[in-house]
Amino acid sequence: SDFTPLVLIGGTGQWVDSWTTHVSGFRDRPLLLYETAGQGKVAHDLSDMTLTRHTRDLQAVLAAAGWADRPVDLAGFSFGGRLAMAAAASGGLQVRRVVSTAVASRRTARGRFALRGCLASLRSGDMQGFGYQITLASYSSSFLAEHEARVPKWVDALARECTSEGVGAIIAETLATEEEEHPLHTERLASRIASAGAVEGGLIISGTEDAFSTLSSGADLARVAGWEHLPIEGAAHAVPLEKPRAWRDAVKGFLAKP
Repeated sequence: SDFTPLVLIGGTGQWVDSWTTHVSGFRDRPLLLYETAGQGKVAHDLSDMTLTRHTRDLQAVLAAAGWADRPVDLAGFSFGGRLAMAAAASGGLQVRRVVSTAVASRRTARGRFALRGCLASLRSGDMQGFGYQITLASYSSSFLAEHEARVPKWVDALARECTSEGVGAIIAETLATEEEEHPLHTERLASRIASAGAVEGGLIISGTEDAFSTLSSGADLARVAGWEHLPIEGAAHAVPLEKPRAWRDAVKGFLAKP
């Protein structure tokens, strides 16, 4: 393929199969569905869950895929979007373009409380409780009303495919990076990317109904990075799942720009 390889990186409560609905839409290019430490069922050392560690892991996987010396595009959702930015800011990978979805300069108080509630459930081993909390926080009211009968199956799948220890470790580290002075805060990553000219370009995608990472805060982050910003109408936090076609079209359109 003449296309730059694309790496898709999921959010906190996702695993590799969470991306399968998008595979056919990106069949025109080399594609890697990336599952980080803490996602899925695979056992990992959880003692270091910083974005720096996740960047090193991604670097090793790209080398194993034979892409160590090849530019790649990164598209990440939520936690995965922050990892995509950290990888671009690190200087250790050849990143051409980045698409970060549902990532913002500052999370709302509502979002922080939602994460703390999720973490409390995970620390007590309650994956079902976490599943319902993260679902409630991630989707719009209209989407939940339309798919109410399917939500219990989604929660069961999450409880089956992920671990409370792994997801809890991701969320605990995420909350730590919320402090504005943290070197891996999203605004600091954006500033480093902009000042280093680390990528050809970037795009922040925001759901207009996102209560975790609001539309205005996504626009603020895009300004700091010098990137484009695209709202997806009617979506909440989980844009790739709630509006899959619109999200995929936005990613492909941006990556195809000359």
